[in-house]
Amino acid sequence: MAKGKEEEMKYNVPGISMTNLRGRICVFTGSRPGVRSEYIEAARRLGQLLVARDYALVYGGGNVGLMAVIADSVLEQRGHVVGVIPEAFVEKEVAHQGLSDLRIVKSMHERKALMAELSDGFMGLPGGIGTMEEFFEVLSWAQLSLHDKPCGLLNVCGYYQPIIQFLDHAVDQGFLKPKHRSLLMVEQEPEILLDRLEEFVATHAASRFDRSKT
Repeated sequence: MAKGKEEEMKYNVPGISMTNLRGRICVFTGSRPGVRSEYIEAARRLGQLLVARDYALVYGGGNVGLMAVIADSVLEQRGHVVGVIPEAFVEKEVAHQGLSDLRIVKSMHERKALMAELSDGFMGLPGGIGTMEEFFEVLSWAQLSLHDKPCGLLNVCGYYQPIIQFLDHAVDQGFLKPKHRSLLMVEQEPEILLDRLEEFVATHAASRFDRSKT
């Protein structure tokens, strides 16, 4: 590994590989399940769709909340799951031990940067402060042209509507350019959001993400 980069540890489950996969989709979501069954249903459905369309899942490596729901959904369909988790969370025993590929990193920032490097697109499902912080940092990297990968929110039952309204307000007040607001895709159904991410990838030339610039 190049000098100056933080070390990461990898743990792999034998028998599951990335062979013939179209790419990887990163999903940020909550470490709690939320109060509505629709949140769980959407996470489970997205996991099934990723496998059906030959995508691997990249996520935060946890075994709790919606994070566990989507990871288990992919694994139940014999899909490939890459978890990226800081070692402090492993010590708290919240790491999912059944993943295809578990990457243990030193810090929260390294976690986000590695997830961005590994992924071809990003989705935010319902979650709290951590979910929003991770997703919007990746979106800000797109605004800064550090990557050109698609970013979309799955607005299950209108969960993200207040944030969408805030972003539109930021445009109205001159703090956010319309072209940067347009970087964010928003859909209510997993199938439609995944369709839009696929369309974006198909029509944009891929460029390497350099996590050292973050």
